[in-house]
Amino acid sequence: MSMRNIKILEAATQLFARYGVGKTTMNDIAREAGVARQTLYNTYPNKDEVLRAAIRLNIETTHRTVMDAWADASGLGEKLDIFFNAVPLTWYDMVQSSPEMAELLDGLHKVAKVEMDQATVLWTEAFVDALAQDGLDAAKRHGMADYIFSTAASAKHNAPDRATVETRLDMLKASVLALIG
Repeated sequence: MSMRNIKILEAATQLFARYGVGKTTMNDIAREAGVARQTLYNTYPNKDEVLRAAIRLNIETTHRTVMDAWADASGLGEKLDIFFNAVPLTWYDMVQSSPEMAELLDGLHKVAKVEMDQATVLWTEAFVDALAQDGLDAAKRHGMADYIFSTAASAKHNAPDRATVETRLDMLKASVLALIG
């Protein structure tokens, strides 16, 4: 991906978080990114495509960061902590910091279902690989990977505060480590 595209997607992400998807225009994105409106339209034909591309960039960047950190991790417990901090806690913090983030997340589920489904597969596969060292058979690794990702992803829902999300994730970590022995 070109630096110009990254700049556009980062600008769009900031605007979506600040003003919401509905209130952000293609003109706003072009202006914030410092590109001509026609350049933006030549790259992304509409706001939904910008949103999808921004999601893909965020997923890829976060995944790469987590995988790099996992390379130095000493075990599954540390890998879980790295993932929890990079994914569910980061998303929770973003929602709390932006009054428009709830609309953005709602927009993600409507516009970017394919991207969100791909992220689920990507993270589940990462956990399947991480669990391979623990001697679980393939079926148990897949089941455990799905359990980890889906439970971590839902930990932030209806949480009154960050401490509640952290407690839920701590309980998930404890249960996973106990289940794999």
